[in-house]
Amino acid sequence: MKRIILLAASTILSFSVLAQTAKPSSNFGKVILDNENVRVTSLESNPGKDLCGLGKHSHGAHLTVLLTDANITVTSPDGKVTTQRAVAGSTFWSEPETHTVVNSGTGAIRAQMIEYKKKK
Repeated sequence: MKRIILLAASTILSFSVLAQTAKPSSNFGKVILDNENVRVTSLESNPGKDLCGLGKHSHGAHLTVLLTDANITVTSPDGKVTTQRAVAGSTFWSEPETHTVVNSGTGAIRAQMIEYKKKK
């Protein structure tokens, strides 16, 4: 079960540890730190709303930390729909991905997405 939650979570928000130079993830969320090494984006989503990008979008490799419990529905580019629950404090790594992620729970979701920038 834990593996399923982590796999689903990695599909959520969906940034190798030194990935390509990070770019804003479809300008969604509020960037709270951005320097030559890392970009940290604060994400918030109300029930029924997109979480980490508007509609179908892409991310580079990233680390995500859930600050609240989350019920999410993820749609992959091939149309596969997965609904999962993850608990506050879950931390997971995601390789580059394209998806749609919606808050399918009854409460707000808060998370932070950390994108590492490639050293030159």
